[in-house]
Amino acid sequence: MLVKYLDKKLKKVFFDELKIKVKNNNKIYDFRAWDSLGNFNILLRCEREFKIKFTSKEFTSLNSYTEIQKVVKKK
Repeated sequence: MLVKYLDKKLKKVFFDELKIKVKNNNKIYDFRAWDSLGNFNILLRCEREFKIKFTSKEFTSLNSYTEIQKVVKKK
């Protein structure tokens, strides 16, 4: 239940920030809007939405929906 809620909320973050409907297998650059700046904005929004903090290494290495989802779930 919590995983479904988290997934729905995370997909809403992508839609609100980049106006894209992301799927579990999507990666950075799969959409024109999801470039490095878009990715940065997604991560910042995740920090606010989920009340978490990413490390600087995570900011540079999280480049797919699945990777972002895994880290958000852990935190």
